[in-house]
Amino acid sequence: MKAEDIAEKEEGPVIVIGADTVVVHDSVVLGKPKDESDAKRMLSALQGCPHEVFTGVTVILKNVQTLKGLIPYKKLSFADVSRVMIHSMTRSQIDAYVATREPMDKAGAYAIQGKFAVYIKEIIGDYYNIVGLPISKLYQTLLEEGIDLLA
Repeated sequence: MKAEDIAEKEEGPVIVIGADTVVVHDSVVLGKPKDESDAKRMLSALQGCPHEVFTGVTVILKNVQTLKGLIPYKKLSFADVSRVMIHSMTRSQIDAYVATREPMDKAGAYAIQGKFAVYIKEIIGDYYNIVGLPISKLYQTLLEEGIDLLA
């Protein structure tokens, strides 16, 4: 919906990319924490067991000239998933991390690309999906439409 709203307002050729990421642990979606207590709760729940990170992406192509011809309007959507395992953290480590404020606007209450990187034990899947945009899948999806972002 975010991508559609932006594309609607644009007149000329445009490629709009919208993405949203959630963390799922034991079939429970962990979005952005409401407050520090919520962030600590999420991080405590993630201790010692794997969780999944899902990113949904929508791309709107509007009046875009591609290698295959003109695309007046097209909506492409896909999702990617990665599995993450974190090292066990002590209560004081969780408290200290939350005190940095870094997790406060992040799904699952952590930023893999930030200070939390030292707690990442294992990743199965695309690192960039966990950051919030599965770049390779996005590139390949656009390439299938005749759009080479590197050309």
